[in-house]
Amino acid sequence: MIWGMVNSAGKYFSVLGTASLWYLTLAFLTYYISVVAYGIRWKLVLRGMGKDAPFFELVKAILASIFMNNITPLSRSGGEILRIAWLSKKAQIPPGLSAVSIVYERILETIPVFVLFTLAMTYFSRGSIPLLVFVMVVVFLLWIKWESFVKLSLKVFKTEIQGEDLERIFNLKNRHNLNIAGIGLSSIVWLLDVLRLKLIALALGLGLGWNFIAIISIANLLFGLLAFTPGGVGIVEGGLIGTLTYFGIPSPFAISITLLERFVSYVVSTIVGFMVLVSSGGVEIWRALRSQ
Repeated sequence: MIWGMVNSAGKYFSVLGTASLWYLTLAFLTYYISVVAYGIRWKLVLRGMGKDAPFFELVKAILASIFMNNITPLSRSGGEILRIAWLSKKAQIPPGLSAVSIVYERILETIPVFVLFTLAMTYFSRGSIPLLVFVMVVVFLLWIKWESFVKLSLKVFKTEIQGEDLERIFNLKNRHNLNIAGIGLSSIVWLLDVLRLKLIALALGLGLGWNFIAIISIANLLFGLLAFTPGGVGIVEGGLIGTLTYFGIPSPFAISITLLERFVSYVVSTIVGFMVLVSSGGVEIWRALRSQ
């Protein structure tokens, strides 16, 4: 039995050993282009609210938030709070406005995600449909009750906003150019996620089809959203390996794809996020936040 485990481990390491550094470098590049796209989208939303912040501060806040997401339970439980505090400290934007901007980003993000979920329905069990319907209902209610949600958010964060600033927030959903740009950037981010998986597969010598890669990307997204462990550790890896093997990818390649994907999107992003947090004053921001 032990000898069999050694042989299996040897197969996995032999597959990883053949990975192309060129394709892996491109995979890293696509990940951080996505971060830049997130920063652009956030800046556009803030401008739509009549506020602004230095672009590099927004990017640094996103990178640091990735680190916090990867070490705190539940998806984005710590990172979004850090982003709110970061804007308050670095750009003097009230926490209530920051929270609304982040939520509006997520609303824009849901549109391409729902399109992807719809495409994936023929590949997954009907058990995912109730969750999809629930999320769609929540987003729809947020959209039609946007003014009420904004008032509640500002009240929760004890932020007083009156006059033109409040009207700008209420009118966000009527800013068609902003919404089109935000949805477009969200779509680009997902396409980059698909491209990253494609590049990782190519690094291992696998010429997987784009449709198949897209389905795997959707599954990866679902596992990340449903995971309750820090950074989805254990759940994302198990789910992705299981999905790949279910669709006929040999175990050594399924495990290798998963390990490389998580190395890019979890291990390295955690290290980079920590470095940004430490070097940009994020530790003090987080400590001040925890003390409140």
